[in-house]
Formats: sequence, C-alpha cells, structure tokens
Amino acid sequence: MILKSLPLRIWVIVALTLALGAAITRLAWGITTASHGGSIAIIILLMVAISGTYALLFYLAIKPSLKKLKSLPVAIVATVIAGGGIIGCVIHFIRFVTSPRASSPLSVIVASMLLASGVVICGLILWLVWRFRKRGKD
Repeated sequence: MILKSLPLRIWVIVALTLALGAAITRLAWGITTASHGGSIAIIILLMVAISGTYALLFYLAIKPSLKKLKSLPVAIVATVIAGGGIIGCVIHFIRFVTSPRASSPLSVIVASMLLASGVVICGLILWLVWRFRKRGKD
C-alpha cells in the first residue's frame, strides 16, 4: 500500500487538515450570513459530510488497510456521507434554480451537473457497499 511510509502519511494528514479545515471555516462563515433555513440546512449537511469524509480519510491514513475499506462501519459512514451530500445537492438545486440568481443558463447547467454528479457518486458508493457486503456473505 502507498501509505506505508510514515512521512507520507503525515503529509497526507496535514494536507487534508488544511484543506478541509479551510472548507469547514468557510462554511461556518456562511452560516452567519445565511438567512433561510434551506441555506443553513445545506451548509450543515456539507459540514457533516466534509467532517465525516475527513474522519474516514484520517483514520485510513493512520492505519491504511484494504480490509478496513470493506468493513461495515466504513460502508455505513460512506453511505451516510453520500446520502447527506445528495440531500444537500437536491436542496441546493431546488433553491438555486428557482432563484433570480440563476438567470444565466450556464448557472442552471452547472447546478444540474453538480446534482447529476452527486447522484452518480451516491449510486457508485451504494453499489460498492452492496457488492462488498454481498461478496463477504459468499
């Protein structure tokens, strides 16, 4: 496995911490300016998804193992993160496309692409979880 080297694992952890810390800080800053419940819900779902992803990647960087990726707790966490992400995408899509800020056709296309990617990623994660769980029962 690539992450057998301690300096490389530390480098990955530092990079993840900086990037995801910046994202969480920006989202927390967005809560203070959010005036609608839908916006706050989207921000909170994103923060939970980012924090969950960080925790999962941090755990896997500390003790890398393919066996852990196939475990039920990791599968559940990945499914919950993907589910929260897709819910956030749907809420964002519904609120953004109907708002006056989406006057540009390009904005609607970008929002549609984000929603489609979320659905595809969620489907992929669910398929992988189902496949690994099914293979484990055989």
